[in-house]
Parts: sequence; structure tokens; C-alpha cells
Amino acid sequence: MNDRVIHRVKQTISVRRNSLFVKLLGGFLLVIGLLLSFNVLSFAFFQTNIQKEIIDHNTLNMKNTVNGYEQQFRHVESDLMRFYFNERFATLVGANDQPNYNSVAAVKTEMNSLLSNKLLKLENVFILFRDNTLVIEKESTTNTVNMFTKFYVSEPYGPVFWQRQFAENYTFRVYPAADFREYKFDKTVADKGELLPVVIKNKFSSQYIVAALLDARSMFRSLHYNGEDHFFILDPAGEPLYRSKPVEPAVGKSAWNGALPNDLSFDGNEGYSFRDDRYYFYKRGADSELIYVNVIPNVRIASQVQRLNLMLLGIMAAAVVASLLISVWLSIRFNSPIQGMIRLLQKSGQPDKMKTNIREFDWLGRSISEMLHANHGYHQDLRRKNKLLQTYGYMSKIKSIHHWNDVRDLIETSKPFYLVAFQLSFTEKFGQLAQEDQDKTAYYIHEYVNLQMSERFAGSVTLQMEKEQILTLLFGAEDASAVTDTLLRLKQVFDRDKDYGFVTMAFHPAKRNPSELSQAYEESQAMLGSRLLNRETQIITALPAEELEVPMTSAQEQELLSGLLAGSGDKAAELLGQLLGQMAQRGANARRFAEFGKETSAKVLKLLLEHQYDISRLLDGESPFIMLKNCWSVEEYAGFFRRFTGEAAELVRERKAEQDPIRDFVLDYVAKHYGEDISLEHVADKCNLSRGYLSSYFHEKTGQTFSEYMNGLRMQKAKEMLSETDSRIQDIATEVGYRNVNSFIRMFKRMCGLTPGEFRRIALQQASEP
Repeated sequence: MNDRVIHRVKQTISVRRNSLFVKLLGGFLLVIGLLLSFNVLSFAFFQTNIQKEIIDHNTLNMKNTVNGYEQQFRHVESDLMRFYFNERFATLVGANDQPNYNSVAAVKTEMNSLLSNKLLKLENVFILFRDNTLVIEKESTTNTVNMFTKFYVSEPYGPVFWQRQFAENYTFRVYPAADFREYKFDKTVADKGELLPVVIKNKFSSQYIVAALLDARSMFRSLHYNGEDHFFILDPAGEPLYRSKPVEPAVGKSAWNGALPNDLSFDGNEGYSFRDDRYYFYKRGADSELIYVNVIPNVRIASQVQRLNLMLLGIMAAAVVASLLISVWLSIRFNSPIQGMIRLLQKSGQPDKMKTNIREFDWLGRSISEMLHANHGYHQDLRRKNKLLQTYGYMSKIKSIHHWNDVRDLIETSKPFYLVAFQLSFTEKFGQLAQEDQDKTAYYIHEYVNLQMSERFAGSVTLQMEKEQILTLLFGAEDASAVTDTLLRLKQVFDRDKDYGFVTMAFHPAKRNPSELSQAYEESQAMLGSRLLNRETQIITALPAEELEVPMTSAQEQELLSGLLAGSGDKAAELLGQLLGQMAQRGANARRFAEFGKETSAKVLKLLLEHQYDISRLLDGESPFIMLKNCWSVEEYAGFFRRFTGEAAELVRERKAEQDPIRDFVLDYVAKHYGEDISLEHVADKCNLSRGYLSSYFHEKTGQTFSEYMNGLRMQKAKEMLSETDSRIQDIATEVGYRNVNSFIRMFKRMCGLTPGEFRRIALQQASEP
């Protein structure tokens, strides 16, 4: 009796020892013990080396910072040397030691190319001349007084300082950083920030020097790993060039005002000193000989050591506790499902046996033979896949895509059908919903339409052709009026949410043969496009009549574009409003309005791009073609065009408002003498400029060549005279500067799209209309 009890106890202990829970928990505890031992040994080893590692870390960071600054100065020096040794700038100074103005454009192009490289941290690059007050910089040319008393103003760096650099003997020098500001024409002051002046000289080209202003704070943020440090750059003599933080009055005995001690020495090229409870890490630049100093309070290093010790101990303790809890939790999580599987499998009889060292796996092994016979869900899965293939088959047939016979067998190809198309349109309020809700909307509408159609018409098939388009094929409907009644009920439902969107339903009440599926789909698309211009759900049951074309005539297009180039957005908006009104009177549908909006917007954008305007400023950066999708009335289209043409005209007016003496002189001279025989050479002589330089300059400032501007102005004056006077065409040609009337007629037709006589006839007709 006692032997049997002892045997059962041993058997129970053996079974429990071989259980999955015990095996998992034992393995986790063993891993935890090994990791804990490793962490204890690692902590004991590294604890004595932490402070040294932190000092080495700060030394390495200082080295990386210095390498970054030195490399930055080398790049700047190398890039600025181009202005001395590049063959393109060899003629920057003429034979009389005066600036060569013909080289200014090439110099400015090179400057802007350098300034576009954000890695150089260049605020500006400029060239000063020894025997001339001219200054060439990124935006324009000016003189030293304006440059350093208006645009880049700083007390240490006035005009006298820069002129004095011609007498200094050096090739590359970095001067102390200072705050710069700009005095604008409206008497406001703009802060340029703290800039670091750099001057490059070449003894072989002493007539001019090249200088740059570096963004000192941006360089510090990008090159130094910790922006909270007190960081200094000193010249080789120890004078400060830059400090990351200003000097402030010290408060308390142990406080520091942020200035370096006067007797601080920098022995060797790099190292650190410990004074006044602070570490002074320093390194001398290999190329520039500049001295870089980084000040770190000892309390920070000590706190880092203490914080790291506490963090390591905390992580170790947390890791042990978390590991124990996770080990128990995972063991239970792994064990419990298997126990449940065993309880379920035990009800299935006596499966084959499979011996293992773990009791739970024994049960799973004996149950594998029963699990192999499970075959649930295959039939339902096949039905779902056949439904997907059926949908694919209908979509392929609608769009005339060849598909294999197995798919063709799944679709109905013998019964006549009705076709109903649904086009979804959404309002701005819908766009304010969460993206997830927007993505689900089309799916829910598809499911609702499918439910309504399948309940009313057996055998119907509803397809999601596009994200915003649904198609329903009705094979069981015998009467078209039943389909219309269903669509009316759907319209009542859709009208409840008209604030969020509306639906266009196209249904032609004529049954179609299966072979006409593609044709019926194309007709439904034409019907969807024939909806009226409003924000209501519409049911369209007739094919659209031939669309009335309301194109913009060549004269109207020229009037629109000329008005914009003249900066008159109101006239352009008024013209477009008249065209929209004509379209509405002639019954144009929504698609025609949309096409007109797209074509007109494209013409305006093309005009602005051809004249090099920045179209990204229009409409707050939003695409006009996207905004047109939200226009569903003549008033909304007119409002869009008022804003669009107004902002386009504002771009033109802004450019015209820019003060430029050369451009303004040319425009004023042409405006006064356009009726005379003037040429580009004649105007260039008036400006004391070469013909080529004036041609390039005029095109850069106006976006037009001199000839294009002259011809445009003459044609504009001619149109005014044709509309407002009864003078002969020959007299008008002479008045606007054409001695040959045939040349005038050819130019007028090329620029306006019709002859002067045709233009006058149309203008008189429009003037006589009420």
C-alpha cells in the first residue's frame, strides 16, 4: 500500500516537472540569472571608468566640432576663390581698373549658385572694389554706403571698415561675429541675425576683394552636438570671434558670467583644463589656426556620472522585476491556450499516441490525426472567391478587356439588362471629416445601393467601378418605371445628407442586349456628364443632346491675357463672368463648365509661366484644378475666377511696382515714343549701355523681349484707336509706329488672332448690343 502511494507521488511529481509551464518558467529564470550576472559584472567594471569615458566623449565631440568648422571654412575659402581664378570672371575689372558691368550677371549667377547650397550656411556673398564704390551682391548691385548703412548694418562693420581691408596684408581672415540688421524703405528694421564676416583676398587681383557673411548661429547648431554648451571661437591671438551665449553678470560666488578667464592658456594643439569647477576643452584648427573652446561645468559631468549610475541600477532592478513578471505571465499565456486545446481535443475519442517529455505535447500529438480531418469553411471561401471573379468578369466586359473562359462562365451573357450609373460628388464639409470616415463613405454607399437593388430586383449586380462611381446591372427588372421608383426613393435618402455630397444617377429606360454592355456603359458616362450645374441629387434618363460649344474667341482670349499682363484682374474677371453667363443662357451642362474652367485656368497659368511669374503664390499654393471641382454654380465659378485672376494680376502689379531705374526709363521712353521709328540700339544708346546687356536686362526684369513689349504696346494702342475712333487703318498704323500698313495688319493678326477690320467690326457690334 505504501509502495503504491509513493509511486503515485513520484509519478505526479514527474508529470508536473515535465509540464509546459514548469519547462517555460525554468528556462526564463535561467536566462534571467545569466543576464543578471552579466549586468552585475559589467556594472562593477564600468563604474570606475565612467568619468574618464565622459571626458573622452567630450574631447571626441570637441574634435568633431572643430573638424566640422575647419571643413566649413575650407569649403567657403575654396568656393570664394572661384571669383579670382575662374576664367569667366577674368574681365570683372576692366583695363582702367574699373568694374566691368558686363560681367555682373555672370558674377551674380555664381553667387546665387553658392548661396543655394544650404550646407555652406552663407547669408550673402559680395564683391567690393578698391577704386570704385560699387558692391555686387546676391540680389542687385549697390554702393558701399547703401550696402553697409541700409542693407547690412552693424556698428563694427561700416563702410570704412570694408574699404580698409584693401590695405591689410592677408589672404583669408575670419572677423568677430556681430548682429546685422536691415533698414527697409518703410522705416522698419529687419534682424539679419548674428553673422560671421569672412574676407578672401588675392594679391594678384588687388583691385577687388570677395567677402561672405556666414550664419554663425546656424553653423553652431549644425556643427556642435549640444546647443546648451558655452562654446567659443578665438583667433590665433586669443581674441574672441564667436561665443554661443552672451556675457551676463555673475550672481553668487560660484556663478560664472560666461566669459573665458584672461589667464587661460592653451598649451599644445588640443586638451582640456580644469579651473573654477569647470572643464575647458580646447582644440586649435589645423588650417585656420583658430582656437575652439567648449566649457562644461564639473557639476554636469558629476551629475552625468551619478545619473548614469542610478540609471544603470534602476534599469538592472527594473529588468529583474520585469523579467520575473514577464516570465510568469508568458509561461501562463503559453500554457493556458494549450491546456484549453487539450480539453477540447480530449472530447474527440482516442487519437494516436506520440510520446514526448512534455505532457501537453503528448496530448497535442495524439490529437493531430483528428485535426487533419477538419475541413470547415472551404465551401464559403470558394463562394467568396467566385463572387470576386464574377465582379472582375463584369468589369472586364464593360471595359472590353479580354478575359479567359473560366471567368466568362461566371457572368450573365444571355439576359437583357438595364444599366444604372451612380456618380458621387462631395462638398467641402465632407472634406473636413476624418480621412478614415471619407475612405469608408464610398464603400458604405456601394453596400447600401447593392442592398436596395438586390432586394427589389433579383439577380442584380452592383460594381464599384471607381472610388466615386458605382454601376448596377439589373437582369430581373421587367418595367423601367420600377427602376425609376427605386431611384426616386434613393434620391430621398441621398437628399438627407446634401450638406456632405450629392449623387448623379444615370438610367436609360431601354433594355440592352448583353453584347451592348460596353456601349451602354459609355452612354451612361455621357449622361452623367450632362447633369445641370447645381448641388442637388439628379436623375438623368435621357441621352444628352449635342453640346453647345461656347469657346473663347481669339480676340476674347487676347483681351483676357492682355488684361492680366496689364495688372487688371477686374477686367479679366468681368470678361469671364460674361462668358459664364452666356454658357448658362445656352444651357451648358456641368461638364462643359468644368472643361471651360480647366481650359481657362491652364491658359492663365501658361501665360504666367511664360513670363516667369511664381505661380506657387496663387490660391495659397492650392491647385486651381482641385478648387474647380468644388464649383457647382455659375456664382461659384465666377467667384473662383475673381480670386484667381485677381491674384494673377496682383503678381503682375507687384513686378511692375518694383523700382528699377533702367527698366522704368525704357518703359517710359517707349510709352512716349512708341509711334516713332525706335529700336533697341537707339534706347541702349540713351541708357549708355550695350545692346546685348540691355536686351538681357529688359527680359530679366519684364519677362518679355524688347520687341515683344514694343509690339504688344503698339497693338494695345491700335485696339483702343480702332474701338474709340473712326480713323483709317492706314492712319492708325502710322500713329502707332508702322510705316507699312501691310506689316501692321500682319502683326495685328498674329498677336490678336484677327485683322484690324474684323476687330473694329466686332467691337462696334458689342458696343451696339444692349
